Amino acid sequence: MTSPRAPLWVARAAVGLTARVLPGLADRERYRAEFLAELHELPPAGQLRYAAGVVSQAFALRAALGNVRSPVEEDAMTRTTHPVPFWRCRVLRLHRWVRHSTEDGGRFEACSHCGEDRGPAGYGPLTTPPWPGGR
Repeated sequence: MTSPRAPLWVARAAVGLTARVLPGLADRERYRAEFLAELHELPPAGQLRYAAGVVSQAFALRAALGNVRSPVEEDAMTRTTHPVPFWRCRVLRLHRWVRHSTEDGGRFEACSHCGEDRGPAGYGPLTTPPWPGGR
């Protein structure tokens, strides 16, 4: 193991700027500290290569950190009540029918606003069988 070296100012500046594009303050501080810790163990040429690699992946890391949701956010996003139907659907009975597919290849139509199901859609062998109870 080599003795720790002071990072080059160019490499230190590059990883510092990379950390600044990250979404949260905690993420910025954490990754800046991790990037700088890695620089201390590398020779000067390795520091420059490492800094270039960090800079080239900055926006990929930002996107990955931006998509992470905490369990609290996930719980808040689950819907426990039924949505109120769109007023055009509820009052005027004017639905916007959209075709959907099932996992087995069947087709059905449902309103994109209120979610009401109209039943099988399409023609030929790819249609779904009649709904249970419907004749």
